[in-house]
Amino acid sequence: MLPDNKEFRKIKSVSRQIELSIEKYASDGVSIGYEDSKVIFVRYAIPGEKVMVNIYKETKDYALAEPIEIITPSPDRISPECRYFGLCGGCDYQMLAYSRQLEIKTALVLEAFHKIGKLELDALTGIVSSGQEFYYRNTETFKVNPRRQLIGFFRKDTKFIVDLEECKLAMPDINTAMNYMRTIEPYPAHNFKVRSTSLGETTVNWIDTDIYEDRPLYEDIHACGKTIRYKISKDSFFQVNNSVIPLWLEKIVGFLDESHNERIFDLYCGIGLITLFVAPFAKETIGVEIAKSSVKDADHNLEINRAAGLKDANVRFILGDVMEVLPGLGSADVMIIDPPRKGAERNVLDLMMGMEPRKIIYSSCKPSTMARDLQILSDKYDIREIYLVDMFPQTHHVEMLTLLVKK
Repeated sequence: MLPDNKEFRKIKSVSRQIELSIEKYASDGVSIGYEDSKVIFVRYAIPGEKVMVNIYKETKDYALAEPIEIITPSPDRISPECRYFGLCGGCDYQMLAYSRQLEIKTALVLEAFHKIGKLELDALTGIVSSGQEFYYRNTETFKVNPRRQLIGFFRKDTKFIVDLEECKLAMPDINTAMNYMRTIEPYPAHNFKVRSTSLGETTVNWIDTDIYEDRPLYEDIHACGKTIRYKISKDSFFQVNNSVIPLWLEKIVGFLDESHNERIFDLYCGIGLITLFVAPFAKETIGVEIAKSSVKDADHNLEINRAAGLKDANVRFILGDVMEVLPGLGSADVMIIDPPRKGAERNVLDLMMGMEPRKIIYSSCKPSTMARDLQILSDKYDIREIYLVDMFPQTHHVEMLTLLVKK
């Protein structure tokens, strides 16, 4: 189904409308059709469909479009769960069953590895699917237009805020807090972030309210037979899908030797999410992070978890840039990297290869940058295992997890 609220369609200047046959999926949640030789990127359309589209941005080489009528629907098309789908910019694939979403993501990941990484991979080692397809996100940042009193998310490719009563991806308490923010006086003057935990705590960051104190929260993660508690400050990063985090961590721990005698460096370690879970399975673990607030949280998390099995683990955190800190740490058996979306810097990859750890464990939320980095690392390392970890159902985003072993 397509959104039938015509008011939202007026926000984009209609350049022209054409009938288009959709031919294939592309990255970033779009599909592709062709008008003569021009590529038309279409959101919310499925290959095999014939659609009437509204072209809202056009250059001499390509155009961006959205469907206004599905003339011939694909048998894959289902009715989306959310009434804002196609308006709000949060989701890409709600018109598809979850199993089909995973197939598409897998194909696009392999295509990125072939084209960008020049890697000959016929298949992934496996897929870690999400136990929850909806209501899984533990944090959301809401956009605010105080003049029009709108709270929601930007529509794709615009700065127009689609006003929401509910986000189908957010944990229920996040939606409750978001709607509470509409009732406060004065009305929120700027964007705000809402975080919720499995422990039943919810906070609103960047705005003070009587009910939701702007403060850090604590979260418990259960994996590998252990429970680790994390303090998460408002500016600290934490993975968004609580149902997938334990499965992801168990894969990472599964890459380690059963001897538990490895020396591990966790680079870009944040608040220690991975570091503290691998530490009990290692001889020594060192986390490196450039953000001061994250290292402060990581040190606190180490302290509060000593009674949970970390008291005998040799683990510490170092504040600093990876390039500056890494040369002074000596040798490592395992290096773990979970860099920002832009990937690891080339000089970091060169330094890592020069230090010759026996294993590199690489987690990434952007397949294209991982593919680029794996091509570099493949000079000295073989890909032994590679998983699609679906932290982000209904969207085009994925987390990738790879084990590399020195040749």
